Amino acid sequence: MSLSKDASHAVADMYKQAGHGTEKVVKNITEADEAHTREVIKLAQKIGKNDGTIGPGARARIVRQAEARSKIAQHFGVRGEYDAEMVVDKARYPQSAKHIEEAQNGQIWRGDRSRQTAPKPSILTIDKDEAHADSNREDSLRGIQTRPPDDRDEYPPAMYKEGGAGASVKYIPSSDNQGSGSSMGSAVRGLWDGARVKIRVR
Repeated sequence: MSLSKDASHAVADMYKQAGHGTEKVVKNITEADEAHTREVIKLAQKIGKNDGTIGPGARARIVRQAEARSKIAQHFGVRGEYDAEMVVDKARYPQSAKHIEEAQNGQIWRGDRSRQTAPKPSILTIDKDEAHADSNREDSLRGIQTRPPDDRDEYPPAMYKEGGAGASVKYIPSSDNQGSGSSMGSAVRGLWDGARVKIRVR
């Protein structure tokens, strides 16, 4: 029984981030008893199959992925850098995806102007307190006027603890912003308060 390419990547990525080199993970799996090894492989394959691409079915996939990541971490007594990964598709939401990449690379927007500064994090912490989200949104949008038909897209989004003052805010088409925002919010609704979500563009 062997790991699929996606599953192998998931395991290696997870433990590399946790400070455990891939070689040590492989060594641990090899030395484990057969039943343990089979369980680890099963969980790893579950992670590989439940990618976090936003869209139909994303909420259930991300919950399954988070559960598998949690269980496999328990096997090795480590805690991964994040609890689940969410993927934004460039083809589906091109402007939202571009803004995420820009912000994560340090190109920070304030309306229609940008500057290069410290990158915004790719790993964000869910905050389910709606009052905090409202406050974050107010702080991030302060001083940036509405400009129909475009929307003011925020990264990090207001629903995460890292959102708020200093967030990158860029004008993008309303349909792109509202579509991605709705999909991204729905995708992580099944996760717990304080869950750490890695946001990646593909």
